[in-house]
Parts: sequence; C-alpha cells; structure tokens
Amino acid sequence: MLIVVDPHSGVPVYRQIMDQVKFHVASGLLGPGEELPSTRALSAELGINPMTISKAYSFLEKEAVVERRPG
Repeated sequence: MLIVVDPHSGVPVYRQIMDQVKFHVASGLLGPGEELPSTRALSAELGINPMTISKAYSFLEKEAVVERRPG
C-alpha cells in the first residue's frame, strides 16, 4: 500500500494518512481482511512519529473504516 505525506501541505499528517487509507478502501485497493502496515513499520517508512500513525489509525477505527487487532 502506497502512502505519501507532505509535511508542508498545511493538512495535518495524520489527516493525510486517514484520507489515503479511506481512498484505498473506497477504490478497492485495500480489501476486507487485508492488513495495514504496522504503526512502527509505517512510521519508519515515512519518517514520522509513531504516535502520528497511531492517531490516524485510532480515528479510522472510530469511523469504522478499519479494525485494529493487537500483534
């Protein structure tokens, strides 16, 4: 799954991540049961704080876009 963030866009990074995950789900690129990258893996890939990824994932879970499972 390709996620690209622009820290200078004026849109918070967590929001950019949320919007891109929603797009992947809506367009069928991310199907039911498919896993998102782990918080640590995505954080390392994008070079951003893991808490930012966790915040985006938490909001996506509250909106019932994704389901989080430990491990």
